[in-house]
Amino acid sequence: MKQYLLTFVAMLLIAMLSAQPFIVPIGRNPGIGTYSRHFQDVMTAWTNPAGLSCLPLLTAGIYAENRFLLKATPLYVAMIAVPVHTGAFGLSLARFGNTAYHQQKISAAYGLPLGRKIGIGLQLNYEAIAVQGFGTSGMPGFDAGLLWHMNEKLHTGLHVLRSAYMPVVYSAGVGFEASPDFLLTAEVMGTGTNDIYIKAATYYRIVQSLALQLGVASRPPYNNAAVIFHVHALQIAVAASFHPQLGITPSTTLIWQLSSQPVAE
Repeated sequence: MKQYLLTFVAMLLIAMLSAQPFIVPIGRNPGIGTYSRHFQDVMTAWTNPAGLSCLPLLTAGIYAENRFLLKATPLYVAMIAVPVHTGAFGLSLARFGNTAYHQQKISAAYGLPLGRKIGIGLQLNYEAIAVQGFGTSGMPGFDAGLLWHMNEKLHTGLHVLRSAYMPVVYSAGVGFEASPDFLLTAEVMGTGTNDIYIKAATYYRIVQSLALQLGVASRPPYNNAAVIFHVHALQIAVAASFHPQLGITPSTTLIWQLSSQPVAE
């Protein structure tokens, strides 16, 4: 029992120090392609369901991170997006923690294009917390998004997340596709407690099979970098973030798309 209580207290301390929900990746910026058209993938659609409006092909992915190199704080996410006649459906499962304490989120989403310039999406979530020896509790939540493709290079959007166990999170961002190989994005995020922070990121494909990603933020957990390999229809990203007090969070992402082309064009 003492071990479980210590694990639970450690989780709470990490949450307060990093000041963000557990089931939000920090080992890599998961939504770098959100404010774009040609850099969307299944992970950006998981971050903002409006991204599903930009996915014309079947795609799936998995994400894993070892938060702050602690055995008790891994995060795993599995995602799939299935296009239909208009838009696409998405399903995902995320789990954070270990057998003593863990959080789990199951999500179902739908994204719909409204013409060439607008995309909307809604995601329904069910989140559960389990503490060994104390039982499990669960609550529903949702998030919704909007994307506006102002032209082929400039994109903007909005997102709201109503989590079961955290304050409401609002975000707005803009992305600039300078070329098919280079993307710049900036995003402002805030919570119901008036906590506001800024993130910026860049993606650059050096050659067809290799790309780099860099993210900076006014909140330490979101400072990250990634090396991304494209092998036919498979994208492999090896990334890490750094927190000055809590340390390094390494992560790996695998994304597959039903196409002979790489995920990001």
